[in-house]
Amino acid sequence: MEFVKKHQERLEQFSRMSKTSGGRADYVQGGGGNTSVKLDDTLMAIKASGFCLKDIEIDKAYAVLDYAALRRFYYGSEPSDFEDVEKAGSAEAKAATQRIEGMESLRPSVEAGFHSLLDTYVSHTHSVYANFAACAENGREIVAKALAGADYTWGFVGYVNPGSRLTFSIRDELKRVEQETGKRPAVIFMESHGLIVHGDDPDTVLAVQDDVNARIAAAFGVTAASFPKVAVREEGDICVVDAPYLAEQLKTGDFTEQQFIYEPLYPDQLVFLGDGFAMGEAEPEAGECVANPRTGEVRIRAGAGKALVIAETLTAIVFIRRTIESAGFKVISLGEAAKDFIANWESEKYRKSLAGKK
Repeated sequence: MEFVKKHQERLEQFSRMSKTSGGRADYVQGGGGNTSVKLDDTLMAIKASGFCLKDIEIDKAYAVLDYAALRRFYYGSEPSDFEDVEKAGSAEAKAATQRIEGMESLRPSVEAGFHSLLDTYVSHTHSVYANFAACAENGREIVAKALAGADYTWGFVGYVNPGSRLTFSIRDELKRVEQETGKRPAVIFMESHGLIVHGDDPDTVLAVQDDVNARIAAAFGVTAASFPKVAVREEGDICVVDAPYLAEQLKTGDFTEQQFIYEPLYPDQLVFLGDGFAMGEAEPEAGECVANPRTGEVRIRAGAGKALVIAETLTAIVFIRRTIESAGFKVISLGEAAKDFIANWESEKYRKSLAGKK
């Protein structure tokens, strides 16, 4: 294929970086996170919606966009210019999506906008360690202390719903940090969301990503290898979660259905648990997950792929909440406006529908 041959070196690095970030359940749960690479002065490959980072090969699981066009849009306008800024940004991304001969046409990640503004290689993860700070009160101050002395600069964006407004917020934070420090931030924390690391060398991006996570983990009294093991086993048409840590925590009685459904830490919690999770002793219906607080058992009536996404999401939520509180900090959750936005967000309904087929 001519396109792949022309850009083979960067696509190989893109695939390797994606598999590295996506190969850790503590960095990415299920289909969360996204990665991208600028192939030249115009084209960018970015993880396609509904795929996992570990799916990315040099010829699959990504979409190709004209990132220069997206940059012009985001640097040439303001959110107040539009009656519906999310609709405007989505239209720009759709128009920028390229048809590549010989490749399946896929839908780009909804976060293509902010990827277009960043350096050659971008790794955006929903790391549990980064989210200790991103999901805690005073997260910016926690990050400042943890990253003191690091040889890279960083930014912190308060919670904004994913999409065009978030891209504008990241644009403004990039400018603010560069004006303040003289260096463009290589690291950006997104409150109640996750972590972005970018640069012109994929190995440097991965190294900085690991360093950030290690520093934040240490600030909360754990290591960046402390995320519990999570697996599922199939018993007929039911998947039973094999995660001793999760079972032990559920049995403490400290985690409630209210927290899991109505007090989400970040968007993916709503996406993957919102309409099919319950606590109790009943057997789950098709597509549902039931966690038993008496025994700690979690049963999911779904395929192994979807069940593992739910199991990883549940474990991440419990691990993040427990670690933040154990370190003496206060957990923050999404507000009603954010929950309504995510619940009615067409892009996430699309991503969830694909996840459910795997």
